[in-house]
This record gives sequence, C-alpha cells and structure tokens, in this order.
Amino acid sequence: MTGLSWVLSIERNDRYSVWPVLIGPVPGKTEGTGGMHSTLLRRAGALAIGALMLSSSAVWAGDTTGICNGVTNQLAHRGMVQPNLLKAAARQNAELIAKLQADRAALVTTQASLAAQIAVAEKQIADLDAANAKLDGDIAAAEMQLLKMTQDRATLDAAIKAAELELATLQSQRTTLINQITPLQSELAEAQKTLAGLNTQKASVESSLATKRAELAAATTRLASATAAATTAQNAVNAQVAAIETATQELAVLVAQGDAAQVLVDAAEKKLADARAALPGLEATAKTADTNAAAATAAVLTAEENLRLAEQSVTTLNQQISTIEAKLPVLNAEIAALKGDIVTKEAQIAAKQAEIAAATATSGTSTTTVTALEAEIARLKELRQAATGTEKQRLQDQIKVLNAQLDIAIAQTTANTALITALNGDLTKLQGELATLNSQLSAKQQESSNLQQQLAGLQTSLAGANQQLTSATETLADAKAAQTAANTALTDANAAVTAKKAEIAALEAALPGLTGDLTAAQAEITKKQGELKDLEDALPALQAALTAANAVVTKETAEVTRLDGEVNALVTKLAGLNTQITAAEKAILDLQNRLTPLQTALNTLNTEISLKEAALTAAKADLNTLDGQIVTQTATLRALESAKKVNRDAVAAQKVILSGLQSQYAAVLDRIAAIDGQIALGGCLA
Repeated sequence: MTGLSWVLSIERNDRYSVWPVLIGPVPGKTEGTGGMHSTLLRRAGALAIGALMLSSSAVWAGDTTGICNGVTNQLAHRGMVQPNLLKAAARQNAELIAKLQADRAALVTTQASLAAQIAVAEKQIADLDAANAKLDGDIAAAEMQLLKMTQDRATLDAAIKAAELELATLQSQRTTLINQITPLQSELAEAQKTLAGLNTQKASVESSLATKRAELAAATTRLASATAAATTAQNAVNAQVAAIETATQELAVLVAQGDAAQVLVDAAEKKLADARAALPGLEATAKTADTNAAAATAAVLTAEENLRLAEQSVTTLNQQISTIEAKLPVLNAEIAALKGDIVTKEAQIAAKQAEIAAATATSGTSTTTVTALEAEIARLKELRQAATGTEKQRLQDQIKVLNAQLDIAIAQTTANTALITALNGDLTKLQGELATLNSQLSAKQQESSNLQQQLAGLQTSLAGANQQLTSATETLADAKAAQTAANTALTDANAAVTAKKAEIAALEAALPGLTGDLTAAQAEITKKQGELKDLEDALPALQAALTAANAVVTKETAEVTRLDGEVNALVTKLAGLNTQITAAEKAILDLQNRLTPLQTALNTLNTEISLKEAALTAAKADLNTLDGQIVTQTATLRALESAKKVNRDAVAAQKVILSGLQSQYAAVLDRIAAIDGQIALGGCLA
C-alpha cells in the first residue's frame, strides 16, 4: 500500500541565528520501512523547536530602552561608561538582570544536552549506510519482469487507440449533425411561438380600433355643445365688470370727502393722545424721584455696613498670615532631615550594586571554565571513537577526570548565580526604601509649597481688603451727597404733573364737534361700498360659470385629439402586424424543409456508433486484465525502491540533524557570552 513519507528542510537566517523547520510530504513513498525514519523526524522537530526558542530569547534580550540608551551610546562613542549611568541602568533593569541570569542557567543545561545528542546522531548515520546494498539485486529482477508486461500492454493499447480513433470520427460527425439540427429546431419553435403571439396581438388591435372610433364620435358631439355654453357665459361676465367700474368711481369721490374730515379728527386726537402719553411719563418721573430719594437713604445705610465689614476682613487676614509664617520654618527643617536620609540610602544602594558586579564577574569566569571543559571532553570523545586498546582506555580515564572537574565548575556557576539572586533581592529592598523616602520628601515639599502659595494669596487678599476699606469710606460720603440731590428732584417732578393734567382737560372739550362731521361722511361711504360689494359679489359666480364652461371645452378638445391619435396609431399597428404574420409563416415553412434530411442522416450515424462502441468495450476488458498484472508488479518494484529511498533520506536527515545540533551548540555558547556582557552593563546591550 502506497503512502506519504516526510522530509525535513532546515534553513538558516544569519541575522538572528534562527533555524526555521519545514516538514512536508513526499508522494510515492511508504512509511512502513521502520521506526528509524519517524524517530529522525521527531528529533528534527525537536531541533527546530529548540532553535526557535533560542531565536525568541535573542529577540527579547534586545528590547531595552530608557537609561540603557545613555549607557550604550557612551560605550559606542567613548569606549567607557560613566559609573552613575551604569548604576542607574542596574536599578531600573533589576528584573531584566534576574531574567537574563535565569536564561543563562537554562542555556548551560541545553549545552550539555546538545553534546549528548551529537554523539548519538553520529552513530545512527553509520547504521543506516549498511541497509542499502541488499535492495539493489531485488530491484533489478523486478524491473526485468515489469518490462515484458509493459511490451505486451503496448501492443493491445495500440489496437484500442485505433478503434477509439474511428469511434471519435463517427462521434464527431454525429456532433456536427446535432449542432446543425439543434439551432434549426430552436429557430422553428421560436418562429411558431412568434406567429401565435402576432395573431393574438392582431385580434386585440382590431377590437380596440372599433371601440376607439365609437368614443371619438361621442366626444366630437360633446365638444360642440360646450363651445356654445362658453360663449354665453363670457357675455354675462363682460356686462357685470362694466357696472363695477362705474360704482368704483362714485365711491372714490365720497372717500376723498371722508378723508378730509378724518384729518381734522386725527389731529385733535393726536394732540390729546400726546398729552395723555406724556402724563404717565411725568407721573413716572415723580414716582422715580420718590424712589430715588428712598434709595439714596438706603445707600447711605449700606455704605456704613460695607465700611464695618471691610475693617473686619483686614483683621482676619492679618491673623491667617501670622499662622502660616509660623509653620514654614518647621516644614523646612523636616525637609532637610529627609534629604539627609536619602543621601545615606543611595550610598547603601551603590555598595550593593558593587557587590553584584563582583559576583557577576566571578560567574563569568566559572562559565568560561565550564565551556572549555565541555569542549575538551567532546574532543576526547571523538578521539576515543577512533582509538583502540590501551589508548582508548587512557582517553576514557581522561574524560572521567574532566567530567569531575566539569561538575565542580558547574557547581561553582550555580553558587554564583544564587549569590547574584540574593544580592539583587537586597538591592530591590533598598530601592524600595529609597522610593519611600522620596515619596515622603515630595509630600513635605508639596505641603511647604501649598503654604507658600496660601501665604501669597492671603497677602494679595489683604492688599485688596485695605483697598476696599478706603473705597467704602469714599462711597459713604458720595451716598450722603446723592441723598440731598434726590430730594430736590422729587419736588420738581410733582409740579410738572399738575400742569399736564390741565392741558388734557381743554383738549377733551373740543373733540366731540369734529367727531360728528366725520361720522356723517363715513355713513355715505358705507352706503356706496354696500352697492359696490353687491356688484362684486355677483361677479365671482359669473366668472366661475365662464371658467367651468371653458374647462369643459378644453377637456373635450383634448379628448377628441387623444382619441383621434389613438385611432391612427391602431390602424398603423394593425398594418405592421399583418406584415409580420406573413413573414413568420414563410420562415416556419423554410425551417421545416431544412430539418428533414438532417434528422434522417443522424439516425443512420447513431446505428454505426453503437456497433463500434461494443467492439471497443471488449478490447478494453482485455487491457484491464493486463493492467492489473502490471500494477501488481509495479507495486512490488516501488516497495523495493521506497525502502531504498527511505534509508537514503534517513541518512540525509540524520546528517542535517547533526549539523543543526552542532550549530545550536555554537549558538548556545554565543548566547551565554552575550548574556554575561549584558549583565555586566547593568542589563543594557553593549
């Protein structure tokens, strides 16, 4: 049974030392060759995952910002770093340093694991090379037998192809006939459908034409009657308009006489109205003067109260300013004490950071020793594989000694790492205490700043209160002067009100005579307006009758025109339908004459194709039997080739795994060195 095998492809990206792994199927290969192939694939997957983990760690470690910019810039441009920048980076990157140290411990473990995997991979490559020789003889025998079966099949296949060619020719001819018949049948059906539709349209048009001709005759009669009625209505409207014009001229004369009388009355009424209008103003002035006098007295009382409040405000502000000035010296002493505590705490943090730097340097030395011992052990193992006898034993003894030294070096590295972690914990605690002192200092400084701001505001308020005291004194003097002036104005306003009342009484006595003359003139005007209104009231009815008559004439004229146009259109449409019906009948007859010989030829060709298909079916049955035998033999050959290909692919995959393990081993060493350098710079990248 055929299946899918899997091959491994590893590609390196030199920028980040990343080894992405692509695993995909290879068609035509079997998976039943043994567990070795799947084991290699699993190890290749593990190798890819390890490489990706290294890539992720490398990318994360490069993400440093803030204080590190100053450290790395000085290192790049000056070749040295100011101590205060390095200490600041260590304080801010304490968590990053702890993470880097944990990553380094994991990388040391990975280094030991990769060394063991490299040795196993080298042995497996040798085992896989021995499995290929036996398969070559079996493959050669299977290929000879398959060649004979293939030659027999070629002979039978040629005969089938000849028969298929003849059948294809017949089928092509049948297709050609069908392609000719099908459109003709479609055209015939469409033509018959068109003819039926045209006959239906003709009957409908003939019925509509008779109806429209009857409607046209009735509309013509109605139009003549409406025209006579409209002429009678127009004459009545003209007579009524002439009578209205005569009455309008007579009314104009009467209106002119009434306007003259109205002018006299209006003048008298205006003068009286002006006097009456002026009287409330004078009375209001007198009332206002009275109100102003009372207000002036109230203003004197208010000014006296404002003066008292201003004096009280000045006293209160002086007391508040004295209280704040007493508090400020106490706060300044507390602030000075906190600053001294902060300087002491910063010195303790600097000492702790020096201890961390010393421990980190010792850890780097231990790591270098571990790396050198592991490299030497790996070299001796390679020599041991090629050695024999006493030389091999001697190399083994050296490896044991170096392994003991390696264990001691690893223990020292672990102890240094634990010391660095403890020192970092102490550093974090000191940094927390420093943050608390800074917070207390900020609170005291803020309190002092608030009191100083309050003091400035109170001093400003005191200056304003003094100004208000001066202003209140001046306002009281002004209010007393205004009180005297208001009493004088009240006396003058009362005298003006008395004089205006006498003038109004004289005008009211003269107005009745002028009003009588105006009333008589208005009566004549009203009478003439009534006559004119009667004439105008009768006019709308006459105009409405004329409008209605004209509307009937317009409507009937439009109806006659419309019906006449519709009759002409129906006549034209009927003539066109008759022409189309004649053409459709001729087209149907022509299509029927073309279809008959084509259908006869198609029936004959279908009989020939059926006979040829039966013969071809028998030949293909024989070919299928031979194909079954070839498939069986081909499967046997492919099984042998697959087994050989799987072994060869396994060797290649194992070599790729070995190369990847060696590259990872080198990458781990590079990563450990990079972490050591970053820790030495307080968590910043060099």
